[in-house]
Formats: sequence, C-alpha cells, structure tokens
Amino acid sequence: MQTFLAQRTIARSNEARSQFWHVAIVASFFVIVFSASLFLGTVMVIGTFHGTDPSNELTANGRAGRIARSLRDNTLCHCMVFDNKTALTVEDRIGRCDENKPKPKQEKPVTFTWGI
Repeated sequence: MQTFLAQRTIARSNEARSQFWHVAIVASFFVIVFSASLFLGTVMVIGTFHGTDPSNELTANGRAGRIARSLRDNTLCHCMVFDNKTALTVEDRIGRCDENKPKPKQEKPVTFTWGI
C-alpha cells in the first residue's frame, strides 16, 4: 500500500511540474510577442517624430526633381524622384496630389444688408 501512495505522490509531482513548465512556456511566448510589438510600435512612432524624408534632401539642392503621377482616383499621386546627376529614377511615396499646392482662399459669403 505504501508503494502505491509513493507512486501517486510521484505522479502528482511530475504532473504539477509538467503543468508549471507548460504555463511558463505559454506565458513566455505571449511576453515575447507583446514585447516585440511594443518595440516595433516604438520604433515606428520615433521614426515619424524624427521626420527626415530622404527624398526631400535630394530635391532641396536642385540635383533632383520630383515627378507626380496621379492614380485612378485622381486624389492620390505616385511620386518618383529623378536624379539629374546619375539619371536614375527612384520610386517615392504615395501622397495626396494637392499637398504642395497652395490652398485657395475661401470667398466670404455675401452678407445680408437691410437695404442700405
């Protein structure tokens, strides 16, 4: 009878140990996934705050020109940068077609007068 109780306690301890490692592995997986997404999100946010656009550096000194080709919806343009020195065309970002154009001044609506 004593051997049966000893075997049962050994089996319970082995089961508890295996359940602990199972929970530890699953929890570590979720911690790794969460930390990776947090790291990538931080890198993306810092990248947008940094705000250096390398295509603007090329066009600033007159060495390159930017060509904008409108897409099918006529509100978005696919921009390409043409380097005059090396004669290479590099695909740039997709942005709004009217982002560099000055905004038209809004006309003031006609105000009501009492016949004066």
